[in-house]
Amino acid sequence: MSPTPTRSSDQLASIAQAAPWVIAQRLMETAQGGYPPSAQTQREWSRMVSEKSAAAMQGWWAMAGAAWMAPWSLSAWSAWMPGATPWQQWSGLFATGDRILAEGLKPVARTVKANRSRLARRKPR
Repeated sequence: MSPTPTRSSDQLASIAQAAPWVIAQRLMETAQGGYPPSAQTQREWSRMVSEKSAAAMQGWWAMAGAAWMAPWSLSAWSAWMPGATPWQQWSGLFATGDRILAEGLKPVARTVKANRSRLARRKPR
């Protein structure tokens, strides 16, 4: 049986696809700006730091909330139902863990995607 894609793996794939482009774009703009950095470059780096910390904190709280609610989900309870096979137990716990991870990755994926779109619209210097 082949593994099925999960929400968290889709989010990780989109982050892995967009993040290198965003990093390269920001580094290229910084390198072209010279020294001292322009006001636009300083704003971009300040925005980058604040966005990263905000996305990490939002992801952390989303994962904490999802972990708090996990015991009440059907997939978590299916692991402990009488007569559940080992596969049912494992898949129930896997689905619960994937849901928790996906909630944590959601703000990061949203931020990376928004940065990719915003930086792609910029006119080159």
